[in-house]
Amino acid sequence: MTEVFQPPKPPYAVYSGIGKLTPSDYWTYFRAMRRNPLEVWGEHHFRIRIAPFRFLGRSSLIVNDPDAIHHCFVSRSGNYGMNPLRQAVLRPFLRDGLLTAEGEVWKTARKAVSPVFTPRRVNAFAPQIRTISEDAADAFAAVDGRVVPVSRAMVDLTLDVLIETLFSGDEALDKAAFTQGIHKLLEISGIPHPFDLLHLPGWIPRPGQGRSRKVIAGLRRQVAAVAAVRRAAPAPDRAGRPADFLDLLLGAGLDDTAVTDNLLTFLAAGHETTARSLAWTLYLLSRAGEVRTRLETEIDAAPLDDCDPAAWAGLLPWTEAVIKESLRLYPSAPMLARTSKERDIVAGLPVPAGTDVLVSTWLLHRQRDIWAEPDAFRPERFHGENATAIPRDAYLPFGLGPRVCIGARFAMMEMVIVLACLLRKVRFDYAGERDPRPVMRITLQPDNAVPMRVSARKG
Repeated sequence: MTEVFQPPKPPYAVYSGIGKLTPSDYWTYFRAMRRNPLEVWGEHHFRIRIAPFRFLGRSSLIVNDPDAIHHCFVSRSGNYGMNPLRQAVLRPFLRDGLLTAEGEVWKTARKAVSPVFTPRRVNAFAPQIRTISEDAADAFAAVDGRVVPVSRAMVDLTLDVLIETLFSGDEALDKAAFTQGIHKLLEISGIPHPFDLLHLPGWIPRPGQGRSRKVIAGLRRQVAAVAAVRRAAPAPDRAGRPADFLDLLLGAGLDDTAVTDNLLTFLAAGHETTARSLAWTLYLLSRAGEVRTRLETEIDAAPLDDCDPAAWAGLLPWTEAVIKESLRLYPSAPMLARTSKERDIVAGLPVPAGTDVLVSTWLLHRQRDIWAEPDAFRPERFHGENATAIPRDAYLPFGLGPRVCIGARFAMMEMVIVLACLLRKVRFDYAGERDPRPVMRITLQPDNAVPMRVSARKG
């Protein structure tokens, strides 16, 4: 492999020192946070394993050390609850959905949805994913030569997949209105409010959040209506279809509010993260010709029509490596934050109760002493025996511990199938005037529509 593509990065902050922040450092931080939270990091953060500091009177700990991460998120996970700042961003929207609930509420929700994500059930979704992906490939081939906004196209495709697989093709959801609402919500409330950054009490009104409350109310009405329609026509009355995700939620003893919370969580998070990952992957491939050629060759040679699409990942190891490297550079969850409940010792450092433990996968996945050429697109690091050299818990695109993403297996299978179906028929070439930069709005959003010229592949 001679060609190595290094995608553009956001501009990083410059601080006066490490550990104790000055007034000018706070100004730098708050300006960057409002613009793009990825810009709060300085170059030195990519070279430190663990760093305690004080922020506005609170004890904080940046953790880039895999062993320390394992301690906080696995070995002693019970001592580290959801971070208040994270909850301030997500809870107004998801309330007690699986991503934000804690304690017994979280356990009940996790138990309710777990049967949908067993390996057997996930594999059974593969033919449906293939059908939707092939239809999308045909649609792209039909616009041969045109430039399309791939970021938006992937959002539409993954929402179609989610509705068809987890919601049995339920037509009660207005997909266009829902997608528009999610985009608007991320645009206006995808970063912390300044009052939350200052840790002001929740009862103090947050100026500027009136718009987001209106959008949230609209989204919640949409998904509540979907649940209401399904209650009127449960699984036995739907042409013999087996129970799906929504049926299981309705049958798990959850009240209407809890059903809405979890339905909204999976509709929003389940398609948004995968869509962004696919868009980033197609962009990276368009800038790395040798990587793309090798991927196309692998897809063309694989006997995909002769086996269950659930088994495609085993036939397409380079394709899977490309996806994993894309997730390293653009992790679906760019920040994993927890707050300690009791005093602890992490990597030999005392961690007082109430300490904010910050694991940025953006930092972790680009640590200079863990990854060779950390800012470069090099899928070979996840191919074959190379993958065994990656330290445990140094690569966390789906989190880890008890709260690891329950849909990780589904998402990886979906991305392999989508890419295989699309790239067998079409090729995407980046057509923007400048390359997209990642902007953190809960997920990593490209700062443009990722315009791509679509070309039908011949032969």
